[in-house]
Amino acid sequence: MASKSSLPEDDFTCPVCFDIFKDPVILLCSHSFCKDCLQKFWMEKKSKECPVCRRQSSLGNPSLNLSLRNVCESFLKEKIQRASGGSEVLCSLHGERLKLFCLEDKQPVCVVCQASRKHSGHQLLPIDEAALDYKEHLEAVLEYLQDKLDKFEEVKQTCDQTASHIKVQAHQSEKQIKEEFEKLHQFLKDEEEARIRALKEEEEQKSLIMKEKNEEMSKEMSTLSDTITAIKKQMVAEDIIFLQNFKATIESSCTVGPKHCKLIAHRF
Repeated sequence: MASKSSLPEDDFTCPVCFDIFKDPVILLCSHSFCKDCLQKFWMEKKSKECPVCRRQSSLGNPSLNLSLRNVCESFLKEKIQRASGGSEVLCSLHGERLKLFCLEDKQPVCVVCQASRKHSGHQLLPIDEAALDYKEHLEAVLEYLQDKLDKFEEVKQTCDQTASHIKVQAHQSEKQIKEEFEKLHQFLKDEEEARIRALKEEEEQKSLIMKEKNEEMSKEMSTLSDTITAIKKQMVAEDIIFLQNFKATIESSCTVGPKHCKLIAHRF
């Protein structure tokens, strides 16, 4: 019995999309198709006929061809395993080498994908040419982004320098303000001490003057009191004694009251 890998790839290809079968279904005429391909074909034709033999199908939902699906999966797996020893990247649908790039779908495709309806009419380029074109495009994008990044770095550096300058300037201004207020506080303190010292000196001088005046007045008051007492004593003495002592009494009163002494001397 022939192995799966020895069978031609056409045996695993859908006659509608020309890709390896995906979820194959089988009609009563024994033809198999991808489930989605058959449904799409019927919708376009508006008739449930076989795309190959045109025989009408009475099945609204054809049965899955499980054996064919398993064979297709094994075929793809075996094909990928055979190429896994090399560095080639294979198509996940057909197991073929990815040699082309579809510009519409923006994805690598194989030669079988190229012939399929999925990529019909699409513009294709060899992988190396497409890679070169896209690399050139990305080089331009990269250059633009790098230039933008450089400008952002310049602006950020300027912002960082400005922020640092603001911080240093604020620190210097704070230091200067503190120094000025310290000088002002010291000046006010010195001025306060000087004024309080002058006030105390003035107080001491005035207090000394008042003390001297009080002492002088106390002496005069004491002398006056003594004189008054002596005069009162003479006033109650006998007339002869009063007159004998009158001159001495007057002279004694003149020592404490010169103005009154002149008045008395003028009268007598």
